[in-house]
Amino acid sequence: MPEKDKIYGVAELAKFFVVSEKTIWEWCKKGLLPAFKIGKEWKVRVSDLNKAINGKISVRKNKGGTLF
Repeated sequence: MPEKDKIYGVAELAKFFVVSEKTIWEWCKKGLLPAFKIGKEWKVRVSDLNKAINGKISVRKNKGGTLF
């Protein structure tokens, strides 16, 4: 699978952002990450994460601000 098509789970995202898995779950639930669910598991495509980081796609803002 090409790197851009890779999909990260909560554990991988927690390691990437150096936060807890619970924090990643909350960010996904609040729309702070470009996440989607497969069953009960939150997932993020690497390509969508890169676009969000580079400002090419928007993620929902909450009262506390945004990640990117």
